[in-house]
Amino acid sequence: MSFAANVPVLESLGLSVPGEPIAQSAVRDKAAQVVSAISPDLLKHLSIFESTGIKTRHFVRPLDWYLETHGWRERSEVFRQEGMTLVQAAAEDALDRAGRKPTDVDGIVLVCTTGISTPSLDARLVNTMKLRPDLMRVPVWGLGCAGGVAGLRTAADLARAHPTKRFLLLSLELCSLAFNLADLDIRTFVAATLFADGAAAALVRGDETKGNALASIGPASTHEWPDSEGVMGWDVQDAGLSVVFSRKIPEIVAREMGPLVERFLDASGGRPDRYVFHPGGTKVLQAYEQALDLGPSSLESARTVLGRYGNMSSPTVLYALQESLKRPLKAKESALLAAVGPGFASELLRIEG
Repeated sequence: MSFAANVPVLESLGLSVPGEPIAQSAVRDKAAQVVSAISPDLLKHLSIFESTGIKTRHFVRPLDWYLETHGWRERSEVFRQEGMTLVQAAAEDALDRAGRKPTDVDGIVLVCTTGISTPSLDARLVNTMKLRPDLMRVPVWGLGCAGGVAGLRTAADLARAHPTKRFLLLSLELCSLAFNLADLDIRTFVAATLFADGAAAALVRGDETKGNALASIGPASTHEWPDSEGVMGWDVQDAGLSVVFSRKIPEIVAREMGPLVERFLDASGGRPDRYVFHPGGTKVLQAYEQALDLGPSSLESARTVLGRYGNMSSPTVLYALQESLKRPLKAKESALLAAVGPGFASELLRIEG
């Protein structure tokens, strides 16, 4: 299919992770040391580390930092400092890949759910990156793992409304700042086997701005299931954020996503050539395959990213997109981006070469 006129395009992607990769086996060993001392009942669940499909992850602090007591204030300061470093690096990477200057950016969409800063980090970037003072800023909080797709949709909608302008999506999550030994049960233990830190950027422009592009950005769809607020999210505690993470997420994806995706595809041009999904975990990817009757290689980009980076929440789908685009989309070849997040909600977006 070909999208209609006035279609925004994805000009470039940029990625940024903190520090050196930490082996999943090292995290497992540290977890074994901790739970044997304070929650030995969790020792029988250590095999989860091996079943995640994760080989390495990145964190903003050394592992031993997470074994200390840190309050909300200290965690927020780490979020501001390390978050700024990561979003600026991702933004500069995206601009460099597109051959653009910071002053070429007309607006920023900042997606984040794992920390709070006022002024928001996009406002701070205006000074550190020498962005234009008339920059449009759209900070968005609370989308969780769905934020990468939803943020790209929002940037594309802005570019569609302003076809001569460029908008920079910044997706940042520091999931490790929620690790808290005072909040240790099977739910938080499973989250600790999966989540990691990272940032991504996507430069989106309107169709009246000339230049090369990775893809055209087409139709999108959001769906929230009723009475599902308890499936995924955060509770705010005195010490920081406490994960809300239902074990039924793979079951919901397997049962609900098939009809939802099929309706979207029927309305937007049929089955895509590629599937670029947020890798929430091995079981979630298997649930997608079951729901959509996909072959084992269909979600290869997601599995590659999960193995290398873990689940970084919202930026992760943009990592999977960059992995997929190592083989550029051919003309008229399309890809479906998908993610689920707090709400409980689904985000779908179609792109085309």
